[in-house]
Amino acid sequence: MTNRMTDLSIALVMFDGAEEQDVVGPYEMFWWGTTFDNHPEAQDMTEADFSYTFNTNATSRRLPNIFTVAPTTAPITMSSGMRFLADYSYENAPAANVVVVPGGEGARATEALRANGTLDYIRKVATQADCKYVMSVCTGSFVLGHAGLLDGVHCTTYMNQYNRFEHELPAAKLVRNTSINFVQDGKHLTSNGPCSGLATSLRLVEDHVGTRKKDKLRELLSFVYPTAEGLILKDGTLVEHNV
Repeated sequence: MTNRMTDLSIALVMFDGAEEQDVVGPYEMFWWGTTFDNHPEAQDMTEADFSYTFNTNATSRRLPNIFTVAPTTAPITMSSGMRFLADYSYENAPAANVVVVPGGEGARATEALRANGTLDYIRKVATQADCKYVMSVCTGSFVLGHAGLLDGVHCTTYMNQYNRFEHELPAAKLVRNTSINFVQDGKHLTSNGPCSGLATSLRLVEDHVGTRKKDKLRELLSFVYPTAEGLILKDGTLVEHNV
């Protein structure tokens, strides 16, 4: 494939009560994938290659195509109490063609997310003509649903929230399967619990830059066991897929 991770401008949304892992996990996956964008696809990563590439980025860790965005750039208290600072607010964020939405207890606060502009921002990025991917982790699928983005879309959510999800978002096509990490329906990727965000991010990397580069990223990060499983919509049918 000729696609590169730098083709993507990835906005990771944050808000009060967002789950830390839902932000940090995808951020790390995409950062590493972008960092090694220039490594030849057919070439294994040697220790020298790794050291050169990693050390080259040591003085410039922030990559321009991956950023966090929130209602404010003031400190945000996350679901487990950590305090994060977003790179941008919704008003000054650069253009994005990928949006990633976390879960956490803050994902339940639909009216607050509506009032502070979170739902509008997500909807704006997700409905742009050039949008490549719309991704949620855990109960972030509720946020996508309340932003009007999952009507008629096959999706999943945190396994112990199935009933609430179907009650609140009956137009979405919820896949009830506790053994999977993610569901992909076109550009929409939704996932199970917080650690499923890693598998879902790997699937996005695979979809965009190919299986070979995804496998090398998986190896580099020692994301080896267990095998991550998901469902992908192909020709109208959900089929199993491992990343």
